[in-house]
Amino acid sequence: MEYAVLRLSDRNDHTKYFDLKYKLIKNDFVNKWVECVLEAQQKQCAISEPWAIYNLNDTLNSSFVKDKLNELIKKVNSESKIFDREIEEIDDQDTLNYIHSIFEKHHGKLDEWKSKSLFHGKSENFRKNLSEINQIVHACEETNGAQKIRVVYFDLPKYKKFTESDYKLFTNKRCFGSLYHLYCDVGKNIESLTVDEDDHHHDIVPNIHFSADCIAYFKEDTDLEVMDLEKRYQTYVKENEKPLQKKGYANKDIRLTTGRIELGRLETKLSNNELLTRIKEFDNIQSLSLI
Repeated sequence: MEYAVLRLSDRNDHTKYFDLKYKLIKNDFVNKWVECVLEAQQKQCAISEPWAIYNLNDTLNSSFVKDKLNELIKKVNSESKIFDREIEEIDDQDTLNYIHSIFEKHHGKLDEWKSKSLFHGKSENFRKNLSEINQIVHACEETNGAQKIRVVYFDLPKYKKFTESDYKLFTNKRCFGSLYHLYCDVGKNIESLTVDEDDHHHDIVPNIHFSADCIAYFKEDTDLEVMDLEKRYQTYVKENEKPLQKKGYANKDIRLTTGRIELGRLETKLSNNELLTRIKEFDNIQSLSLI
């Protein structure tokens, strides 16, 4: 496989589409990621969030995501009342952190939810709605954030772990148009905890597992931005050394590596502005394919 093709479309008319073509980088990790994508295809896993196009069009505006989050909370509570508050202001980070902590507590890590009594006897949509609350919380946090497209497969088991050689490929720098692996553990990693100052979280969960999940960024980080971010990550790890050790992460543990692995680079004849204008026409992630 040499390319990954991310197809965007009009949600009301899939014959109107636009392809983003990525030349895959040649290394062992990308080969393992390709295997995950092929597994998702073999198991006929659907893209779980075909709406996850952030800050590239007006679909996920602040009003929409706030209303969507409260709607999902009501749906979950109609089957089991586990949330005792909703969001009133989209920039209320403390409430967003609290809502996320309830998701963490009841869902558990990765496939842990399958053994929890909370999910027994519930409708098929109960777990889906709870998982979507997690993602809409992040959507609320990202209303003025980076322009990006997330591709996630909730139904694909997350059992593959990064190796030492994989961690050496991590980078904290995002390049415009590039495709990267996406954090797929349940919890919050060093990157999230550094930024949102979450006092409600239940667990520190660094980058441990990977799957077919991936993310395309349309932002170019400067070297100064990356240096500042890395200093903040290092400060967080230093200030939380004891809690991290209690979780089994020693000082300079390679599993505390931050960032993401680049999977592929966009091939296009369009300028950055032309590309962004083109993407703005579409509001649906139709497919991810390999050629």
